[in-house]
Amino acid sequence: MKRKKINIKYSQLILQIAIIISLTFLCNEKLNAQISFLAGGNYSNVRENISLKNKKPIIGYNLAMSLQYYPFKKNENISIINELQFIQKGYQQDFEKNYTFRFNYFSFPILINYSISKKTSIHAGMEISGLISTNKKKGLETYKNTDFGVTLGTSFFNNKRVNIYSRFTYGLIPMLEYYKIDKLGNFENKIKDLKNISFSVGIKINLYDEKIKLYN
Repeated sequence: MKRKKINIKYSQLILQIAIIISLTFLCNEKLNAQISFLAGGNYSNVRENISLKNKKPIIGYNLAMSLQYYPFKKNENISIINELQFIQKGYQQDFEKNYTFRFNYFSFPILINYSISKKTSIHAGMEISGLISTNKKKGLETYKNTDFGVTLGTSFFNNKRVNIYSRFTYGLIPMLEYYKIDKLGNFENKIKDLKNISFSVGIKINLYDEKIKLYN
């Protein structure tokens, strides 16, 4: 129960960060923005220090709401993207049976977007995540409830109401922390292992045909 409360606190922290960043831009100057809905598939796996035998990636999905700011009036090629996202990550192992490890996160990507042309753009930044559930018993007590990674992606047909995006996220924080135990039951060195990696592809639907003014 205590672990669940910690997870709620981290989810609230992510939301607070989103609000603070949003208010920072709003207080600076009048902004144009685009509100969008994202949905796609997620191809994920983990990196490990200790080799996991018969490890394979899994397929999940992601859903998000996006607010894209255009803070520079003289250069609208540069924009900043804030998202609130639900995303599934994990991996599987094949032994006598197939064992799937699935992790559900609320994520808050903070991205800088640069438009190469009217149809194509690239974006990069960071992704802060809070673990909300797993498909394993006591999973919330076993795995770290926060994740952090760097993100690089592209989007196409930006001048259309519906466009396509792809994104790669490279996790930097270990999901597991435990001590190696010797034959006598003594604790040896502390092991930090398993880091998320994921590749997402999906569609982004602009809820408005044109950019909107956040305030007059």
